Amino acid sequence: MDVKRLRTFNQLAARHIEQFGTREDFKILLEIAAGEDNGNCLTLKQLVLSSSIPESTLKRRLARLVRQRVVLKRMTSEDRRVHCYSLHDKTRKVLHEMIRDIRAFCWD
Repeated sequence: MDVKRLRTFNQLAARHIEQFGTREDFKILLEIAAGEDNGNCLTLKQLVLSSSIPESTLKRRLARLVRQRVVLKRMTSEDRRVHCYSLHDKTRKVLHEMIRDIRAFCWD
């Protein structure tokens, strides 16, 4: 792989990531998506433990993502005081488009 292709790939990835806001927002979405793929709906505590984002920043960004309808916030069935986070269908669709574009990228 030459530097020119790497630069082109970086532009491709950046274009997708910018749709979600900041890179920290993207990290949060990836953690939530990974949790969903494992069959878990992540709580705030689980997100704090699994991400490298400070708790106050995580809370602020999650609240914004929920307001923007990128992330869904629901009460857990076991404890109605605890909320869990999942991706909105449109967010999951955009992530799948990103994965498709990355797989289709010409690495040769």
